[in-house]
Amino acid sequence: MKEMFIPIFLAVMVGVVEYFSKRINITGKQYSSKILSFSAGVSITYLLLELLPEFTEAALGINKYLFIALPLGFISHHLIEKQIYKHNYKHDLVKMLTLEEHLFYFFYHIILGTVIVTFSLESITKVLLLFFTILSFTAVSNLPSIKHKSMERALFLSTSTLIGVLLALSIWRFIPQWVHFSLVGFAAGVLLFTITRHHIPFGRRGKIGYFSVGFILYSLIIMVSWSF
Repeated sequence: MKEMFIPIFLAVMVGVVEYFSKRINITGKQYSSKILSFSAGVSITYLLLELLPEFTEAALGINKYLFIALPLGFISHHLIEKQIYKHNYKHDLVKMLTLEEHLFYFFYHIILGTVIVTFSLESITKVLLLFFTILSFTAVSNLPSIKHKSMERALFLSTSTLIGVLLALSIWRFIPQWVHFSLVGFAAGVLLFTITRHHIPFGRRGKIGYFSVGFILYSLIIMVSWSF
């Protein structure tokens, strides 16, 4: 029962944060650069110190071909966004980026839901580290997208992580281990693109102090978790 409750509870919390982040949309607010910088520090630290090593260890233990999932995640996001920028201009560009953020991230959060289940069955520490990282990059976005006007649509899109969790829990026993960790690798690839392309403030934008605090704080938390 606990194995089901924890991932479902975490997915609901992610959904709550996603719902309010899309309704409020902090982009352009005075404090947004501070939050964005801190989130970027947390996210890149988790990716480099925890998620990539975790995936690497699993891939080496199962099959090296699993490493293909990592660039597939990165490239898929890159290709979709590149096509949007290439074929759309001005107002249409913002509309298409909004559509990308809604649809692509909807399916991406479904995959994150399956990863939450994978990690929750391994260790509560692992899934909590993933959970707080998901919260950090879900709460902010650097894409020039349009704020949600439909409460119903925002509510539906925010259920994506929960859908992924429920899907994984319902068919977990029928899915081979290599599929679970292929999804982990795909999620890591998408996260790598998202952080480097959207979350780390470019040029003079952002607050290096807040980025450093996020990096140092989460590095210490992850290193402490290694002793458990």
